[in-house]
Amino acid sequence: MNKSPHPIDIHVGQRLKQQRKLQGISQENLAKQLGITFQQIQKYENGTNRISASKLYELSQILKTPIQYFFENYQKSPQFTENKTEITTIELTLIRAFQKLNPAQQQAFTNLISKLTNSK
Repeated sequence: MNKSPHPIDIHVGQRLKQQRKLQGISQENLAKQLGITFQQIQKYENGTNRISASKLYELSQILKTPIQYFFENYQKSPQFTENKTEITTIELTLIRAFQKLNPAQQQAFTNLISKLTNSK
C-alpha cells in the first residue's frame, strides 16, 4: 500500500500555507481558530493529512478565501510534486507592501516593475 500523500493533498496544503503566510497568520493562531493543534496544520500544509470538506470550508471562511483558491493551478503531472511553488520571504514582503498601497501607487509600482523587467 502506497502511503505517500496524494498530489492534490500536497497542492491544497501548499495553497493553505501560502494563503496563511500572505495574511501573516501563524500556524498556532490558525489552529486555535479551527480548534485543532498547530501540528495538524503542519500536516495539512505538507499534505501528510488530508483536509476534510468541513475543515476546508472553515479554512476558507477564516482566511476569507474562496474554496476554489485551494485547487487553482493544480496540474496532475509527475513534476508537480517535485516542483513546489512556495513564495520566498522577499516575495511575501513585496506582496504585503503592495497590498498596503493605494490603487494609484499600485499602478505606479506595476509600471516601474514592467519597465525594470522590460515586460509589457
